[in-house]
Amino acid sequence: MAQHSIVELTSATPVRLTPNGKHGGMDITLQNVNDTGYIYLGGDDTVSSTNYGFRIMPNHSISFELPSADALYAIGSTTMNLAVMQTGLESQN
Repeated sequence: MAQHSIVELTSATPVRLTPNGKHGGMDITLQNVNDTGYIYLGGDDTVSSTNYGFRIMPNHSISFELPSADALYAIGSTTMNLAVMQTGLESQN
């Protein structure tokens, strides 16, 4: 079953987008629903508005298939919303 949420981001602290604890793998789709500003994706100790693994432009989206227990974090170039849809989430322990 798909889980959909809107996550508020700031430029100060990365937000974890994947479940806490272990999971058995999942598909995640992220959409920058803003007309301006960028969303940056990466690890919790590396992602920032200047050091990021991937950047989502305004009004764009991306999907990932994450292996078991992988964590994904996001931060914004300013305060903004990110649409998150998780599918295929097998287990949360």
